[in-house]
Amino acid sequence: NLHFVFTQGFDSPEQVARYSAFMDDVAQLVAVEYGGSLKAEHGTGRNMAPFVELEWGSDAYQLMWQLKRLLDPAGILNPGVVLTDDPQLHLKNLKPLPAADEIVDKCIECGFCEPVCPSKGLTLSPRQRIVMWRDIQAKKRAGEDTRELERDYQYQGIDTCAATGLCAQRCPVGINTGELVKKLRGQTADHGKTANWLAENFHTALSGARLTLRAANGARKLLGAPRLSRMSASLSKLSHGRVPQWTAAMPQPLKSLQLPTASNDARPRVVYLAACVSRVMGPAAADHEQTSLLDKTRGLLEKAGYQVVFPDNADSLCCGQPFASKGYAEQAEHKRQEMLNALLLASRGGLDPIYCDTSPCTLRLVQDLADTRLDLYDPVRFIRSHLLDKLEFTPQDEPIAVHVTCSTQHLGESQALIDLARRCSKEVVIPEGIHCCGFAGDKGFTTPELNAHSLRSLKDAVQYCSEGISTSRTCEIGLSNHSGIDYHGLVYLVDRVTRPRIA
Repeated sequence: NLHFVFTQGFDSPEQVARYSAFMDDVAQLVAVEYGGSLKAEHGTGRNMAPFVELEWGSDAYQLMWQLKRLLDPAGILNPGVVLTDDPQLHLKNLKPLPAADEIVDKCIECGFCEPVCPSKGLTLSPRQRIVMWRDIQAKKRAGEDTRELERDYQYQGIDTCAATGLCAQRCPVGINTGELVKKLRGQTADHGKTANWLAENFHTALSGARLTLRAANGARKLLGAPRLSRMSASLSKLSHGRVPQWTAAMPQPLKSLQLPTASNDARPRVVYLAACVSRVMGPAAADHEQTSLLDKTRGLLEKAGYQVVFPDNADSLCCGQPFASKGYAEQAEHKRQEMLNALLLASRGGLDPIYCDTSPCTLRLVQDLADTRLDLYDPVRFIRSHLLDKLEFTPQDEPIAVHVTCSTQHLGESQALIDLARRCSKEVVIPEGIHCCGFAGDKGFTTPELNAHSLRSLKDAVQYCSEGISTSRTCEIGLSNHSGIDYHGLVYLVDRVTRPRIA
């Protein structure tokens, strides 16, 4: 079985002649020298049609033509496919694959990526993003005016891409179209000074975010949720997404993080890395759970017998994900390294495990992590690795829905999350066809149609569930908004159904 992929250009007569000689040699080798089949699982098509007689012999080939003419005397059914009288057919109407960017140049446009893309059907799929970008680059090289195409591509290809990289998991050659999109965002990211200021004054930036949430919460109390939602949707549309859209799932603000005084007791230590969203975003006003993720997580860890410690200057720390998603790679890496240094210090040089309460932040920190001393965990891995032997589980009767975030999938913890959910509830629902929620950090606020499109089938799938669980606070905002039930972090469920194991 000879199955290969090659990247042959067709930009000149010499390249086409080289391809022709290659096909002649392959057909001779497989069909004549080895007596094999030129095509197996994919059929013959146009590319192999000129070689069917070589493979089967003249008698069988003429019999095929007789059957073809009986069934299709006018030759209107797939002309040239399987059978052709043109020996040069495989050299005509060749599909160009012009170079566009080294990130995506290996793409053969197979479409395996498309089922997991949240924007497929709303705007472009990963394959379509690559095809369009190739076309733009080819037209540019030909001296054509591409400004209108690029204006359309801004929304269709860049603004509505979640850039979570799930496409890379399905791609036969591992192409992450999201990396191309982030690179393109970086090329137009012209607020470098602002990004630098935010990176250096992150504590102030979080205070501003809390103030914004406080103002939104005040408007809800004054106007009522339905009226505020309608007004906010109109304002967001008029501002082209610059003003975030308010929904009933919008978090209430949390106060600045008040770090407890570290004690020197005999309990094992765990460093708690509370993501910036966990430090700012509390539960929604209508949520039946009114304990913050930060307090709930700390309570669960202490129930399991851990002494919880926090990094110094925690409110100034960030993994860099907000900067990376906007195309500010330099600032993103600066914040990431700052965070890793703080974690190394807080964990006493890597002696203590580090619990991160948000899986996208965990993924960003562990990718390409050179310092092997740091022992970083997302909620799923930490619970299954460190808490199962310390807690007694009594599963609840109420059904729950599970959303496996993109980062959880990248971390390889998808099945572990589902297994933990089944340990906590007798009935677990995993909605089919939802691979990414499309909230993508802040796009649920600024490009809400992406989140809505991705979760269009969620409400019907989870209508009998009492609660949903996830491992990303921002994803849970969109999930709650489009499901009709409240979504919470995994720790809420685990805390509810467990008690300390008695030795």
